[in-house]
Amino acid sequence: MTYKVHVTGRDGRWWAVTVPELGEDALTQARRLAEVEEEARDYIAVTMDVAPSTVEVEVVIDDLGSARNVQERSTWIKAARQLIEQLEQDVQRETKILADELTSEKIPMREIAELVGTTFQRVGQIANTESSPRRSAWSLAAADPTTFDHARRAFAEVSRLASGT
Repeated sequence: MTYKVHVTGRDGRWWAVTVPELGEDALTQARRLAEVEEEARDYIAVTMDVAPSTVEVEVVIDDLGSARNVQERSTWIKAARQLIEQLEQDVQRETKILADELTSEKIPMREIAELVGTTFQRVGQIANTESSPRRSAWSLAAADPTTFDHARRAFAEVSRLASGT
């Protein structure tokens, strides 16, 4: 059985954790959020007299004071960060590939920098280094035409949520 455990707030330096399936008095605590799952699992195992390895736990972060939808918002933030990191890698790869191509055409580094939105010093650092794959994001987009559209929609959603509209 999977037990939903709820992080309900802070009590001093401790997180308050409830296990509703075990009754309204089923309370434990954890010093750090990273410890909630293990502490709850141990509490449930002792209460139910079973091995901790047999207990599955799903941690739910409740509203914390005036902070609403904490779990959903933190999940969204983590997913957005992963997307941003992936997009940054794609941008860096595509910048290098285009800079290499333009350098081979004898385009001045200052002009390349203007085209890719960086400094000419950065173009000098990335152009013609050996570490770049030659498959461009544009060729990846051709293989999967939704790549850039997905990125645009994700950034539009990030902007919308950040502005509160």
